[in-house]
Amino acid sequence: MKVWVGRLLGRLRRAIPARRAPVEDRAALGRWGEDLAARELRRRGYQVLERNQRVGRGEVDLVARHGRTVVLVEVKTRRAGAFGEARDAISTAKARRLVALGQRYAQTAGATDWRIDVVAIDIAPDGGYTVEVIENAVGD
Repeated sequence: MKVWVGRLLGRLRRAIPARRAPVEDRAALGRWGEDLAARELRRRGYQVLERNQRVGRGEVDLVARHGRTVVLVEVKTRRAGAFGEARDAISTAKARRLVALGQRYAQTAGATDWRIDVVAIDIAPDGGYTVEVIENAVGD
């Protein structure tokens, strides 16, 4: 019994730090946020098809399928106190760029049913985090 519990606790200790946000590196934080977003989307029944898909001059963080709908996903990851909440990072200009990217991607891929979702990840000072999936967050 003790051996089994010890092995379980050892696995839990190793798993917890891997889920914490990177401390300093912005690029690592972005990758971590995209990984977390992809896991959350899969948990909600999405099928993640592509990551960091180049579309013209822009890039779509994640491309997924939710039922018959192609979903272009913008992932925003923010630390507490760093320029507001993650969901606030989608400005009007950014929304316009996302719609233009979405239209271009849909035309290239031949997708008629598509939308743009945002996954907002807010990281607390203690390293904990919240994940919010905002469906159809940006429309044309």
